Order: sequence, then structure tokens, then C-alpha cells
Amino acid sequence: MVPWKGQVTGWALAIAGLLLPAAPASAQQFQITQLTDVSFGTISSVATNRSASQTVCVYASLGRYSITARGSGASNAFTLGNTANSAQQLAYTVQWAFTGNQTTGTQLTAGQALSSPNSINILCSLGGLLASSASLIVTLPSANLSAAQAGSYTGILTLMVAPI
Repeated sequence: MVPWKGQVTGWALAIAGLLLPAAPASAQQFQITQLTDVSFGTISSVATNRSASQTVCVYASLGRYSITARGSGASNAFTLGNTANSAQQLAYTVQWAFTGNQTTGTQLTAGQALSSPNSINILCSLGGLLASSASLIVTLPSANLSAAQAGSYTGILTLMVAPI
């Protein structure tokens, strides 16, 4: 393990959304909007966790959904890779809340679906101020930051929405 030296720069996580209809496309419609890339910028102190949350809009025409997350690490792990040294990996955590504007939620496990407790906010299909139905929270734990080699890290988080 390399001791922490200097600043870590360029922490980024691109997020892709994938919608999986279980029925013919005409029978069920899915929409996930307001997803943006996650960037932690330059991190000069690793004493605390670094979290980024965003409110997203998930709409399914026929009720409840499940969300499944997969990272770009081995076995779909939630890891960021050092762009200069691919052997250096930085694990992160992913949480999902079934309401908007949250900073904590249910911890996701890579590849395992989490089911929504309620029907989808139909306002998501219309847009506007009330169109928020979920929160995505990505965290870089301080213990992982402390062990990370200085450099730029990047990765992909894929979210899949499916009907229940």
C-alpha cells in the first residue's frame, strides 16, 4: 500500500442509464431522466467520506420498478480505476433512495436488484418542478481515499430499471 501523498485529482464517474422492458415496448414505457456525471474534483483531504447525490426522475407506465447497479470493476464491482495505473482501484459505494433530494438511501450491491416500495411518480413523465422520484448517492469512503494512490480515477456506473 502506498502512503497518501499530495492531492488526488480528477475523480469522475460517468453514469449510464439502461431501461429494460419485460413486456413488449407498447405495453410498458420506462424513462429515467436527470442523470448527470458524478465528479468529485480535486480531493486534498481524505479525512472524511466524499459523497455526491443527485435527484433523478424514474417513470414506468405500469407501477413499480426495480433498480440494478453495475460498476466497471471486476465482477461489476463499484470501483474507479487510476488512469495512469490500472492496477490501482478505488472502491466506492452506491445508495438509492425512492424519493428525491436525499443524501442517504439503501445500499446497493452490484448486480442485485432493489425493488421500489411504491408506484412511480407520474409527474416524471411530464417534467417540471415536482418531477423527482429518486436519489442516487455515490460515496468515496475516507478509508479507501486514504489508501488510494494520487492520480486521476474514472469509472462507469450503469443503472438498469426493470418492471416488477
